[in-house]
Amino acid sequence: MNTFNRFIIASFYLLALSAQTLALDFTQVTKNTTYILSDTQKTIRVTLDDYALVVNKNNRFFDENNNQIALHRFDDRSGVGTSITAHLKSGSNDYDFPFYKTWDLTLHSSTIAVIKNQGGKRFTIKTHYNSSGVYKSLFYGASINGAESPFIPQRTINLCWESCPVPATLTITSTNTFSANEKAASITHTLIASDTTATFSITENTSGFFSLSGTNNNTLTFNGTNTDFESATKSYTVKIKATTGDGDDKNTEQTITVTLNDLNDETPTAITLTGDRTIAENTSTGAELGTLSTTDADANDTFTYTSSNTKFTIDNNKLKLNTTLDYENATSLSTTITVTDANSHTFDKTFNFTVSDIDDTAPINILLSNVNLIKDQPANT
Repeated sequence: MNTFNRFIIASFYLLALSAQTLALDFTQVTKNTTYILSDTQKTIRVTLDDYALVVNKNNRFFDENNNQIALHRFDDRSGVGTSITAHLKSGSNDYDFPFYKTWDLTLHSSTIAVIKNQGGKRFTIKTHYNSSGVYKSLFYGASINGAESPFIPQRTINLCWESCPVPATLTITSTNTFSANEKAASITHTLIASDTTATFSITENTSGFFSLSGTNNNTLTFNGTNTDFESATKSYTVKIKATTGDGDDKNTEQTITVTLNDLNDETPTAITLTGDRTIAENTSTGAELGTLSTTDADANDTFTYTSSNTKFTIDNNKLKLNTTLDYENATSLSTTITVTDANSHTFDKTFNFTVSDIDDTAPINILLSNVNLIKDQPANT
């Protein structure tokens, strides 16, 4: 076992930088980088955000179905450009290694053979393969103040043979609209993406009425307890994000709109009668007296009317006389109209009418003021 490998499998080691103190940031290391391999191209150049040491032991790479494949040692690994020298200690042993930002890595022939035999597929190397065992990381970062050297956070290097298939763009395929009854406590909507491994999250929820649950957060719940169709707001939106990893092709968003359904939950608040409130006596039975209408916040509601006074009848919304009136018997009358909507909500209002007198009595006598005649009275006297 050579000196380098003895260092790699050590259970713990410290790093002291002889050149400078480093503040490492590997947040963009090899992110979404794709390399095309061929019979004449077996070396990849990996550029990092900061200085690192290549650790090519016990790594893995994966095919496009995420199957693990052993990554053999590199045939060659060489730093490119400026380096710094790190002084490493393992027990009583001291080692000096160059750290580079850019590394040329020549893949082992066995690794090349696997990728070539399955040409047309996309393979990935994980820069930090998080599994059991010692130091399963492709790159190892320098540290500061003699602390243990850090692993570089996991990033992906894509490998393809001669050409790379264009990755399918992630989309949300479930509908972007659904409806809910006003005041409904819990309405669910299933989120579906073109990749079944996608995880969903909410990126915009102005109303606060939406939440996610279920496998990969694929169940969207709308809580409409505090909604009211009669208010100014009759629909609500939420923005959903689906993701399967880094890159524009692995992330997508969708705005979903929930439209409220109007429930018949409001009671009528007024009854209006258009027509003359004075009825002439002896008006014929069945005569139309006016038209009834109702005020109700529920749109497209239907109404039925009843009269408390049997001297009136109602035909749909037409108030009609149901008897003959006699001024000499009564000079006024009233009735209470009850309106009932389609959900059995009711409202009452009393209407008063005046009976007008008409000349409907025949003469019963004739009186002459002077019945005495004077003799020889002139004509026309």
